Amino acid sequence: MTKKKDSPQIIQGPDGTPAYAVLPIGDYKRLKQLAADAEDLRAARSALEENFRADLVPAHIVHRIARGENPVRVWREHRGHKAVELARAAGISPAYLSEIETGKKDGTFRTMTAIAACLDVSLDDLAPVMDEDERAEREHAQRINRVRAQIRLIEQLVTGSADFSTGAVRQAAESLAGEARQLMDEDEELRPWLGEVLRGVDEIRALIEKAEGNIIETAQNARLDLERVVALDSFKQPPKAAQRRIIPAPAQMNAAE
Repeated sequence: MTKKKDSPQIIQGPDGTPAYAVLPIGDYKRLKQLAADAEDLRAARSALEENFRADLVPAHIVHRIARGENPVRVWREHRGHKAVELARAAGISPAYLSEIETGKKDGTFRTMTAIAACLDVSLDDLAPVMDEDERAEREHAQRINRVRAQIRLIEQLVTGSADFSTGAVRQAAESLAGEARQLMDEDEELRPWLGEVLRGVDEIRALIEKAEGNIIETAQNARLDLERVVALDSFKQPPKAAQRRIIPAPAQMNAAE
């Protein structure tokens, strides 16, 4: 019987059963690599399963949020934190946290990011569940707030103690105009007020252009006045009585020598 090439050599133990196998080095390396690949695959599968379990949200949290409870409060209670503890960890006041949990205020992006980090959840986990009508109403209210915020900003820029900047006022006015026009297209009830807002923006633009025009005109007039001054002989030349005491410039001295 012909022995198959490269077949393993079997070494039997004392009891006559196979105890060892001698393989060609190439086969040994291939088996070793296959074993390593299998171990990596098991580790990867275990990690995926662990991550999947970690991503699962407990059913009682899902049910509470679906019933309309605030996600921040639900997750805080799930993590076992008191409100004052979470507020301190997130760097906000307990009163502010209470307003967020009761829906009276929307937390800023920075605040909600800090709260999410303290609760070890994502920002999406803290987003309240809303139907389409509620979401549209919320976005509408936010646009109104942005218009009012821009109006307050312009007022502060114009009447505040900081240095007056026409550029800053112009930028704020343009932003206000954009927000007001978008809101006017959506809400017929607010159109009279928004019309007044846009008329105010037009007046602000006109005043800014006038102010900037005056600045440019003043600068141009000042330059013309300066040119007139430096062109005067009385500016360029001293009185004749004093010319005898003038020390000649080096070039003039060399020429005189």
